[in-house]
Amino acid sequence: MGSQKADLILHPARLQILMALAGGDLTTQEIAAAVSSVPKPSIYRHLRLLLEAGLVEVVQTRPVKGVAEKVYRLAQAPHLGMEDLAGLTREEFLRYFASYIATLLQGFADYVAAAEAGPPDMLADRAGYTETVFYATPEELDQFGQALNAALVPLLQNEPAEGRHRHKLAVITHPLRSPEVKPQE
Repeated sequence: MGSQKADLILHPARLQILMALAGGDLTTQEIAAAVSSVPKPSIYRHLRLLLEAGLVEVVQTRPVKGVAEKVYRLAQAPHLGMEDLAGLTREEFLRYFASYIATLLQGFADYVAAAEAGPPDMLADRAGYTETVFYATPEELDQFGQALNAALVPLLQNEPAEGRHRHKLAVITHPLRSPEVKPQE
């Protein structure tokens, strides 16, 4: 059955388009450059679906070489709430998560491909990936989330500037289902 909103947002091409628009207003040409893995005809089709759903809006139309060029922006944050995920099957949860991971993978692949000579310099680019395992109560996880949000809010207010580059932070957390290690007494 799935969720119509989740299907709309978590489609790999549409999610890339939404992420590109999260950075600001863009023309179709600019969207195509930002999501180069998506064929341009597909971008038009996905934009139409996002427009119809009210997630994206046209903020400007201007003539360019005799053609009306549209400028798009997010009309609302592409957020999925608990009501959008209610009633999903396990398979649907996994399918949506796989779509999300595919989009993360494409973004990282684009980063690696953009390296001018050889592999990227992850240290200089402040790029990386890791995971860690820890124990926490629900309250401690809530405190962690609040601290992370508090640290991010000032960065979200930053405007583009010399020496300032766009970065993506993806956080995935889930309980581990494994035998518990008992604390030492």
